[in-house]
Amino acid sequence: MKNIFGTHFPNSMKGLVLKEFDKGLTVEDLEVPKPAKGEILVKIDSAPINPSDWAFLRGLYASPKKLPVVAGFEGSGIVMATGNDFFSRRLLSKKVACFAPTTGNGTWAEYTLTQAGTAIPLKNNLSLEQGSMLLVNPLSVIAMISIAKKNQSYAIANTAAASALGQLLDKMCRQNGLQCINIVRRPEQVDLLKKNGAQFILDSSSPNFYSEMGDLFKQLNVKIAFDALSGAMVSKLLAALPKGGEVMIYGALSEQEMTVPHGRFIFENKKINGFWLSQWINEQSMFTLMQAFNKVQKFLGSQHKIQIRDRMSMSQVIEGLNTFPENMSAGKILIKPWQL
Repeated sequence: MKNIFGTHFPNSMKGLVLKEFDKGLTVEDLEVPKPAKGEILVKIDSAPINPSDWAFLRGLYASPKKLPVVAGFEGSGIVMATGNDFFSRRLLSKKVACFAPTTGNGTWAEYTLTQAGTAIPLKNNLSLEQGSMLLVNPLSVIAMISIAKKNQSYAIANTAAASALGQLLDKMCRQNGLQCINIVRRPEQVDLLKKNGAQFILDSSSPNFYSEMGDLFKQLNVKIAFDALSGAMVSKLLAALPKGGEVMIYGALSEQEMTVPHGRFIFENKKINGFWLSQWINEQSMFTLMQAFNKVQKFLGSQHKIQIRDRMSMSQVIEGLNTFPENMSAGKILIKPWQL
């Protein structure tokens, strides 16, 4: 093991532990793990709360993690110790964004042990706070644009478009020559996206929403719609899409079951599919992923700053976690493990 602690390697740390689904978190004292070959120990600076984290806490996310476990799927920090191998050692003392390990403790702690291959060194112009949000949402956006182009759909639709992911998707679509129809749920979200330069915005609370969506889908030849809501929205999207159109579901913020008329599949050859970032990553080459990381870092560092609505210590998360679903379009909540 190589480290920058010197002879005073810490013995204990604090982390936010999930003991039972949908029962909240507790701050626990934990042993600081020591990295073996291929592993790194990251001192966490920031870790976002994403919809996938929220789903995991409530037992609604497919994960091999066994309870009790430290929550958190991504974060950023400084590599403090590594396994004694070349690939890991090259990251020592570097600023990195990192995924949590698939089966171990997550990033909502003072330190996280993870595989060196899941850490991305951050460029100098990207802060640790912005870097903590480098992976889940931006990579999902890269994947969605790649899927659209592969399906020769140069106009797409996206629901929950005022979210951090939605705002980033609209901007990166414009940069990549795609048109994006942004579907939101409130008039104030329309105003937010207009200020950000979005061209096509639909408010699902409008009495003319269905007809407007159908007209715009036809005008722009939308073949694929990405949906973060599930529930009733899926049927509405399918109805607006042309024959052979596809809805890709990547979230279930409505927490409702979907009901779709069978004729959409039999007579119109429409499809419902799922998008799961973990599966997409596993299907990509290392070269493709490195290209994606470089592209996202450049974009976040110069053209798009993800909004942060709150920074919380671990004790504040215990008290305020239930505020996460409120006004997600206002920005991300970051967990700051070292903040008192």
